[in-house]
Amino acid sequence: MDNTLSLPSDSDIKKVLKRDDKELPGFAQVMAKMLTVCNDPNASIGDVAKLVETDPGISTKVLAIVNSSFFRLRSRVSAISEAVLFLGIDEIKKICLGVIFFEKMVTPGPKKQFDRTFFWRHCLCVASLSQAIADEIGYPSPGDAYTAGLLHDFGKIVLDRSGRVNYADFFKNALGCTGPLIEAERDVMGIGHDDLGAYYGHRWGFPEKLCLIVQYHHRRFSRLDLCREDMQFISIVCLANFLAWTQGMGPVDVISPPKLQPEVEENIRLDRIDFEAVIQKMDKEIENTARFYEFEFPSPDKYRANLLKANLKLSSINSGYFFSREKEVHEKNRSTTASITAPHRSLEPKEILSATLKAICQDFGFDRVYILRAVPPLRRLQVVACLKQDSFSDHLASHYISMDKTDNGFLRCLRNKAPVVISGILPGEKEVLERFSVSQMLVVPFCSQDKVIGLLGMDHAVSGKKIEPGLFSSIAIVANELGLALENASAYKKAKSASLHDGLTGLLNRMAVDELLKKSFLTAVSENIPFSVAMIDVDHFKRFNDMFGHQAGDSVLRQIAKTLMKVSRPTDHVGRYGGEEFIVVLNDTGPAKAVVYAERIRQEIEHLGHLLSDRFPGLGLTVSIGISRFENDIKNHDALVSKADKALYRAKEAGRNRVVSG
Repeated sequence: MDNTLSLPSDSDIKKVLKRDDKELPGFAQVMAKMLTVCNDPNASIGDVAKLVETDPGISTKVLAIVNSSFFRLRSRVSAISEAVLFLGIDEIKKICLGVIFFEKMVTPGPKKQFDRTFFWRHCLCVASLSQAIADEIGYPSPGDAYTAGLLHDFGKIVLDRSGRVNYADFFKNALGCTGPLIEAERDVMGIGHDDLGAYYGHRWGFPEKLCLIVQYHHRRFSRLDLCREDMQFISIVCLANFLAWTQGMGPVDVISPPKLQPEVEENIRLDRIDFEAVIQKMDKEIENTARFYEFEFPSPDKYRANLLKANLKLSSINSGYFFSREKEVHEKNRSTTASITAPHRSLEPKEILSATLKAICQDFGFDRVYILRAVPPLRRLQVVACLKQDSFSDHLASHYISMDKTDNGFLRCLRNKAPVVISGILPGEKEVLERFSVSQMLVVPFCSQDKVIGLLGMDHAVSGKKIEPGLFSSIAIVANELGLALENASAYKKAKSASLHDGLTGLLNRMAVDELLKKSFLTAVSENIPFSVAMIDVDHFKRFNDMFGHQAGDSVLRQIAKTLMKVSRPTDHVGRYGGEEFIVVLNDTGPAKAVVYAERIRQEIEHLGHLLSDRFPGLGLTVSIGISRFENDIKNHDALVSKADKALYRAKEAGRNRVVSG
């Protein structure tokens, strides 16, 4: 299994940490021994007791938990070996593991750090959820799942204690981050907590399965050469990590949600998990242990607020749960020319859906056709578009279909990738039909890139006619064409975006920004509105490449690009002009406001330089900025850029890290 790990090199670690592993806390030796004991089926309680009792502080903490009201022991125990008689060796191992991690890794360290209370609560939640999920699906080693959930994020503690970039400052800087936290870590810290944790776990002799969990709980892992049981093991912790966040139990207070990998549903039947029971187990265990680890379990009001925050975040996520491609159907029972060609008349998704619904109504004679899209976190299908008798209507806009554990026609349609008539026979169907005011409904899946992305729903809401089974194969062909058309539209959108954006930073490329600059210039001339341009150059950028390598230089450019986007307005055009030079087109902006904007950029990047100072010792990150403004004597947009470039040159000559207006 070792060959599935892709670990950073020793030199990579030295670039991002201030100390080596010898200076890290006395966690490695004790935890490695504890993990060895926990994974040894022949280990006795005497082995566990001997290890724990070598540290009186840990032993006292373990016994305090054992004697708590949660376990309701009839008499107080005073020794680890005695506790096992009441709770069993697996429960004692779990408690000991948690206490050692907390005492040796979480508690020690400098006072100025990221909030370890949130972090520790998150670890306990993921551990408890992992064990509960493992029990639900019949995974053979729920105790191993608990251990993996507890330690999955321990790389964050290493970053907090030893990272060259201050981890607390990183979190403050990441609060406005819209992407995954792990990506921000890699850009700013120079490494993600997943790779760092896997590196040290492997070095300290952790079980290989545990190292895989640590490295892949944020990554896709279908490519790994693993047996199904190990794939399921990783999936358990990934799902637990996601569920913890939805319950307001993330590793930090405000950060973007984790992504749920498609492999999770490929290896775990989510519809067979009693999530209510899983959450209740977590609540019970965390509420009991909270006072021993000195954090508060959320009150009902706080808990509801956490759930609201989570739901608001989740509303912007489209984590696809259904990943099978529909088999092509070649049979045609009637003329469907309009329906088959309709999806391909446009490359705009809204126009594709509109044309398809109209064609289905005309070709097949349905009174009403609608699109149902999955809302995975809420486990339901939502109506997103509806055509009724040749006119679009929003009367079904609030209609949804709950996807609970009940096996019904909607679930069969999604699983089997085949048309299904919903007639009210199976559980839950009758209620849906009543809400839609019909006696029958035909649902047909449509796919994109091997993923079921929605259902075509249709009925005879006005005429009340029965649905003809002979239509199924023809409508399946139309659904297949719809999926292909949406796939083409997505590919076109990506290709168009790629042609206009810089591959490294994601900003507009020179060609795109020149075109937008030309349009802004013409608008300023015709409407006589203020208009400015800022040219930005990274000071001494070559030194970053020479001293730390081109990957470090690329990381600096990405961070500057993110800063420019964060500071700029939606009406501004931000681009990479070439090399380490950037340009911002400031629409409806006079010279005074342009200077204020440029000064803010300069200060933000100077602050970023302070944040990265330990990562790049001896180099300060600053920029020089030249400003030009539109005036009547400027004949074209190229002249405006030239004027800003000259102002930038003067800023360089004057000592760099400054703003000069031309």
